[in-house]
Amino acid sequence: MSGQYCLDANIFITAWNSSYPMKVFPSLWEHLAQYRNNLVLIKPVFDEIDPISSADKKLPKNKKKEKYSLRVWMIDNHFDAKPITDEINAVSLELEKEYETNNNPKGANQNDITLIAHAKVKEKIVVTCEEEQTQKPGKKKNYKIPLICNEQGVEWIKFVTMLDRLGIRI
Repeated sequence: MSGQYCLDANIFITAWNSSYPMKVFPSLWEHLAQYRNNLVLIKPVFDEIDPISSADKKLPKNKKKEKYSLRVWMIDNHFDAKPITDEINAVSLELEKEYETNNNPKGANQNDITLIAHAKVKEKIVVTCEEEQTQKPGKKKNYKIPLICNEQGVEWIKFVTMLDRLGIRI
């Protein structure tokens, strides 16, 4: 099943920078590259991951690799950003209103909501590093991805669960 897992930016950022760094877990990154067709990165999420600044776009590749190692790895391994369709955008706007989305660091941001909207419309699974909120916060603007997914009937899983389902062993 192609593109069944919709990845939150924190999957790549946390795994690359702290949990599973490339120099310690190179086989994990090789497997992820092999399974890239099962992974969905929507454009706003893709743009969040180690973006190369406009001032650095003309740097030689080796300098970019030093400064933006994750982004260069993604480009080299042909990870693509999926565009947001009008249908997904409409669902996203509805969810943004319902969950009072803003730049509040305690809750889901606009990219998170768009990720959930994509998974809902396309019947995909959201993958995130966020922890499940066992109690609903008093304000919907403080809801995180897992809680919103639960309320919207969208399946969500943790990164390690996705690795297991894909049969990735390192």
